[in-house]
Amino acid sequence: MTQPATGTTWSGAGLSSLDSRGLERGKLVQALIRDARGAATDISPHNPDGSTRWSPFAQDGKWRADLFAFKLVNGFWVPNTSPNEGFHLVGAFKEGDGPNTKPNIKNDDFMILQSNFPFDSDVVEEGEPFSFTGVETAKPLMRRLRNNLRLNADNGDVLVELPGLPNAGWSRPIDADNPGRQVLLVREYRKNGLPVYKVDGYAFCKLTKLGESKMDKKDSEAAEMEYTPLPDGFFMAMVDGEYRPVIKHTWVGGAGWAAQYGSPVSQFIVTLGTPTAGDFVLSFGGNTTAPIAYNATSTAVKSALVALDDGFSASDWTVTGSAGGPYTVTTPGAQYGPLTGDGSGLTGGTFAINPVTP
Repeated sequence: MTQPATGTTWSGAGLSSLDSRGLERGKLVQALIRDARGAATDISPHNPDGSTRWSPFAQDGKWRADLFAFKLVNGFWVPNTSPNEGFHLVGAFKEGDGPNTKPNIKNDDFMILQSNFPFDSDVVEEGEPFSFTGVETAKPLMRRLRNNLRLNADNGDVLVELPGLPNAGWSRPIDADNPGRQVLLVREYRKNGLPVYKVDGYAFCKLTKLGESKMDKKDSEAAEMEYTPLPDGFFMAMVDGEYRPVIKHTWVGGAGWAAQYGSPVSQFIVTLGTPTAGDFVLSFGGNTTAPIAYNATSTAVKSALVALDDGFSASDWTVTGSAGGPYTVTTPGAQYGPLTGDGSGLTGGTFAINPVTP
């Protein structure tokens, strides 16, 4: 860009645009773990077409209620007999000792005779290890993790025992393998009174370091467990428009996150211009409609949105406008994100979606 003729103040230049909503901290932190079993535990966030494949959130943007293999009911841990994802809750962490990520990057510097500074530098090794130190060490889950025992049988059956069973005991085999795990590091915090959810997902990782533990009067017997994420051949995500293998994915959601999308709105104007043929699609909450004809009525547009597998019904949507647009679309709520779309299937015309600001 051309250098401007005149300048402005610190604030006018945008240098004071600090936003505390970008700060992540708080006590609602958790770790979830299960055995990684290939395609049976695929948590790829996207399908090849960019639509949602797996998420720790329900379709309404809140936490899933079907995550765990066990439930705590009236003070007793019981098997979750409803269909569920089979994760286990690591539990409590000592204050100041929550889940810890330890990324490492190693570079190779190319030096030349004529300079003391690197002539070039390239990454030759990367790692994304993380650790946690669960203090509920008497739980069968923690006994199994401490001895690096499997959590699931080959067919997916849960091997983790219930607390309180008679003749309980856990051994550390001499010739055992190092089972792969799948871990979600979870947190929730609030911004402007609304919840923000964040989940760091590791589809496949192995135990690489086990810290010391001690029997003490003031401390727990907890030992730090460090895991190194590894590629598994299944974990895929859409990254900058390209479907690629990934080592980690971070899901973010919640009403506190959705409210940061400009002025939180739930009404949008969809314009097509004057196309002569073709179709377009609309997307909401990670789901995309079937193709909608260029000359569709507002009723047809609403039907396409209602057909989305997002848990919303016809009463949650309002669509008005003439055949061929523009259409005024009112979504089920701003907290579920914006309405987006794609008009590349249209012949002619100019596709656009604009929010209706208050």
